[in-house]
Amino acid sequence: MLVHHEKHCPHLFQQKLHINSDIFDNILDHISDHPIFQNKSNNPQLPVSIQLAIFLNQASHYDNAITLEDVAQWAVNCTHHVMIAMLDAHDQFICFPAGGFLVIDGSTMDLFTKPGYFGKTFYDRNSKYSLGYQAVILPHNLLIVDYSLGHPESIHDAFSFRSTHLYEEHANLLPNGHWVWADSAYLLEPWCISPFKKPHNGQLMKDQKSFNYNLSKVFF
Repeated sequence: MLVHHEKHCPHLFQQKLHINSDIFDNILDHISDHPIFQNKSNNPQLPVSIQLAIFLNQASHYDNAITLEDVAQWAVNCTHHVMIAMLDAHDQFICFPAGGFLVIDGSTMDLFTKPGYFGKTFYDRNSKYSLGYQAVILPHNLLIVDYSLGHPESIHDAFSFRSTHLYEEHANLLPNGHWVWADSAYLLEPWCISPFKKPHNGQLMKDQKSFNYNLSKVFF
């Protein structure tokens, strides 16, 4: 079914796994040789491609979005195996490009339940428990090149941004004349370009409004 969807029903493949087949194959190439997928048991493991599909299905669906029928097909060990292999290949998946436009933005990741430590801290404005994260991407293909994860949702994006590799090493990571685009939540820097902010008791100039309008198109 996996091969059939990949070749003949790519929309169903992406709907189930939330990535396209090219990215799936790229991940598969990086993790297939990991020793976690090799054992000497009389009960052989499922093919790595199936284990990866199981992991991606679980990771991309939450709560009622994943059905009992889906769960019945999956095994906990598959998720465990793929997580270990992908974490070991982390630096192959997440690396800075030699050049290109970058965009930074923050969002939240829902947690299944209240964390055991400082749980109340992670209760967000949407009445859920969540982790905040920052993602630096290439906007033309949505490739993540840097990230930070772990702050409560209540922490301002500008502060969470300081946890990224980009913020700490921007002088070494960004070539001369390059920068990262950001929204109004971030501070304006020579290497971090955010919209003009309306002055107190004043108005933006026409050119500033035009700049903000065009900058917004980078994000949407």
